[in-house]
Amino acid sequence: MEKIITFCELDTLLKFFKTRPKPDDLIFDDEDDALEWNRAWMEFYTFIGKQSDIYVDTQPENLIKLSKTNPYLMKLMKNASSGGAALRCKEGIMGNIEQVRNRKPSYLLFLTHEDKKACIELEDKYGLMFLNPERIREKAGFLFNWSLYNITKDEKAVKRLMSWSQLERFRHPANAMIIMDNYIVKRKEEIEYNLLPMLDALLPLKLKEKVFDLMIISVDFADQLDRFKPYLEAEIKKNLKRDYDVDVTLVRTEGRKSHDRNIFTNYLWLHSGHSFTYFYKDRVSKSTNLMLFPVFYQQRDFQSYYKDKDPDTQMSSTVWEAVCQKLSDVRFILRNARREQKEQGDQYAGKLENNLLQ
Repeated sequence: MEKIITFCELDTLLKFFKTRPKPDDLIFDDEDDALEWNRAWMEFYTFIGKQSDIYVDTQPENLIKLSKTNPYLMKLMKNASSGGAALRCKEGIMGNIEQVRNRKPSYLLFLTHEDKKACIELEDKYGLMFLNPERIREKAGFLFNWSLYNITKDEKAVKRLMSWSQLERFRHPANAMIIMDNYIVKRKEEIEYNLLPMLDALLPLKLKEKVFDLMIISVDFADQLDRFKPYLEAEIKKNLKRDYDVDVTLVRTEGRKSHDRNIFTNYLWLHSGHSFTYFYKDRVSKSTNLMLFPVFYQQRDFQSYYKDKDPDTQMSSTVWEAVCQKLSDVRFILRNARREQKEQGDQYAGKLENNLLQ
């Protein structure tokens, strides 16, 4: 299984270890806040110990020496030796971000000593997440919790999604997205009322040194693909008003081969019970559920939705494992599209690649 590649400074990693709440903190501080941070701390520590390939900016002998007195570091090293997260020493790697940022798949995370302002500037530049220990706690709500929205005409329903703009709180650093939906680009009305406002809510406001990589996999498109690609890119540019370009790849698939309604970014997975075509003008047009899962989430309760529906996802113990399974399905679709393009044409338009795929 692929891992999320994490680059970090040794001092930053050690500082994160020290932020775990002590027993007295859980009693005398704000109890609910301390308990929530303790859970989030364990989530992040489990993530780096199980589903991350860690590159530490230090020499191996330095890491070995410190592990003898630091139990958290010692456990990471034991995990690495028994098939958990890989732990590698590569001195100077945090000074060569330009060289590592283009690695694929682009599930990359950077742990740094930089302050909040510098982290945000780096995120705006590369569309990747840069965290210091304080920002891990600040971003805990996004990193370690999944959310559910009801799409319904019932105005009394709780957690109701009434507009795509409600998802702006999930906007995060990203440089790529894959959308799998058989109807989201079938008609221009769906593009106007659903695709464009959804992209506007989720895509980063800034991306200084990269083109955003957008792939849409669907059964039906509003036009022939080689004509539809420039049309869609122009509509995105006109309506989203971002200072970066969005490079669109369109891929046709057969309905019997793909029933998924998923959206993937560098750090988030959105799953819908039905097509993402939720709205027509200002009205809700269907009833279903929307779930948003951060790839760092470690608990298995996210599986409850998939009971008796998706055996592959049921077998996955974490969100990240489920995402890896879904992305392998994407690769299968792309291989078919490449083959069928030669036989019948109009199967894809664009580069048939994405930053989220190897």
